[in-house]
Amino acid sequence: MNIFRRGSINLRLITIALLPATLLGVILLAYFTHVRLEALDREMETTGQLIADQLAPATEYGVITGNLELLENLIKGSLNMPHVHKVEVLDQDGKLLAMEQKTPLTSGPLRLFSAQIERQRIPLHYDLFLLNTQAAEVSQAQQLGQVRISLSYQPFVERQRSILFRSLLLGAVVLLAALLLSTRLARAFARPLVDMRRAVQALQDGRLDTRLEVRERNQIGELMTNINRLATTLQQAEIQQHNAMTELINAREQAEQASRAKSDFLAMMSHELRTPMNGVMGMLQLLETTDLTNEQIEYCRIASESTDHLLKVINDILDFSRVEREAFELEHIPFDLTALLDRTAVAFEYATSQKGLSLHIERSGQPPAPRVLGDPTRLRQILVNLLGNALKFTEQGGIQVRTHWQQDTNGMLQLTCQVLDSGIGIDPERLEHMFDAFQQGDSSTSRRFGGTGLGLSIARNFARKMGGELEATSRPGDGSCFTLTLSLELCDQTQQAVETQPPEAARIGLLPILLVEDNPVNQMVMEGMLRSLGHPVVLAEDAQQALQLLKDPSQAFSMIFMDIQLPDMSGFDAYRRYLQHCAEVHIQPRPCIALTASASTEDRQRSEAAGMQGFVSKPVTRKVLRQVLERWA
Repeated sequence: MNIFRRGSINLRLITIALLPATLLGVILLAYFTHVRLEALDREMETTGQLIADQLAPATEYGVITGNLELLENLIKGSLNMPHVHKVEVLDQDGKLLAMEQKTPLTSGPLRLFSAQIERQRIPLHYDLFLLNTQAAEVSQAQQLGQVRISLSYQPFVERQRSILFRSLLLGAVVLLAALLLSTRLARAFARPLVDMRRAVQALQDGRLDTRLEVRERNQIGELMTNINRLATTLQQAEIQQHNAMTELINAREQAEQASRAKSDFLAMMSHELRTPMNGVMGMLQLLETTDLTNEQIEYCRIASESTDHLLKVINDILDFSRVEREAFELEHIPFDLTALLDRTAVAFEYATSQKGLSLHIERSGQPPAPRVLGDPTRLRQILVNLLGNALKFTEQGGIQVRTHWQQDTNGMLQLTCQVLDSGIGIDPERLEHMFDAFQQGDSSTSRRFGGTGLGLSIARNFARKMGGELEATSRPGDGSCFTLTLSLELCDQTQQAVETQPPEAARIGLLPILLVEDNPVNQMVMEGMLRSLGHPVVLAEDAQQALQLLKDPSQAFSMIFMDIQLPDMSGFDAYRRYLQHCAEVHIQPRPCIALTASASTEDRQRSEAAGMQGFVSKPVTRKVLRQVLERWA
């Protein structure tokens, strides 16, 4: 019961002692009071009916003869009886023959009692007296009328009140005596319990030096002693906890420092590695455009493949670091799903043909060419990792890409993409471990095929971050099947109609391109690539020089390539100042493509926030550069 779970100990002890006595007293008091009130009610019923029954035979003669004076005398005599307030005599038709009542009128309730007036028959046992009367006996007495007696209920009510008052008074006296006795007993039992409660509360509030004075030599005294021991233990534990917390705080600060150092190191390494990689790859691509012997072409091809492999390793390590720190955000932009699938698969056609493998692409679904909202870069990266693994571990046979999509009842596009190969396969017991970082089939696989073992881990993390799943089935010698399931939001008609358009007057032929780059090697690489693609170049080594060229009315450019890490200010701030200048002089700004060696999502978002039209990460390839120029120059 809740009554025993709430309130103070003293109150609960009083309740426990008082409740049984109170319940018993109330039951007995209610019973005897009920019995007394019932007896009083029966007494009134008996008295009223007895008066009516006695008066009815007396009025027989007066009713038969119509002697109203006799009836009135009888009624007046009845009014002298206690509690009789009113007497009425009625004939058999209900007509009032006589009525008398006391004056003044009683204000309280009245109780009505009635008795039938019947003709009294006297049996005669001698036929001599019957003369010519009918021999048949009447089975029922003849009704002559009715007597009604009204008794005043007020005296009985007063007697009931008197009985109830005496009963309640007696009950109150008994309850008060029980309360005093239970209070005295409760105080004796509750005092040590209250002291223990206060001590426990003090311990809970952190006052661990609280101790109880043990005066009892029973179970309560043992409990007090145990509380004192508990307080001592808690005090010692607090000291140990404080020391441990200090060590944990120091360890956390060191871990955060190490994490920040790791992030700064990766960002620095990304920039420092990509910058020379841009020079190496750029020079190799420029070298391929010159006249070379077959042997030199083969050397360039091997060097390019080695730099591509090194770049992939760098990208995998950086992507894994971002996944581990959850330092990346997904894009939510519209893109053409079929075009992305085709471009991704086509990029592997040359590599598969070089290894003598076949590449089959199957796709189906409705709508036939859906435009969806999502992160096309991460989706392409997942597919590239899966196709790259299939190509790496397949020596004969071929690779199949099966893609199917359908629209569900919620208007979402459910995409299922399978990448199947006829490669070496994976032991089913190790299959799930292949999605762990730095994991490969075995050490011989790592030595034979190379790689960091990060591709599948990154792909599954990207898939789950996008709300999907990446699973695999495989058997050694029978190849593998990797299945990507993803839910994408379909674009509505308005979103499908919106396309990113270059600024007006941006597509101006024969105008030079402004290249803002401070690194001499990158300057040489970018300038050489742009010129090899047929575009003149004007070079600026810092942001101030670039702004001077852009503000010069005699100098016009078709577009801008701007490094975001310049010596005097960031490329973002430089382009914002250029946009502000264009707004002041009311001229159309030239499109700007950001160049960066970090390749982070944050830099991409900052370039979009600065108003730039594109984002290219280093090292820059001629293929990517050509695509950008075809769109903007």
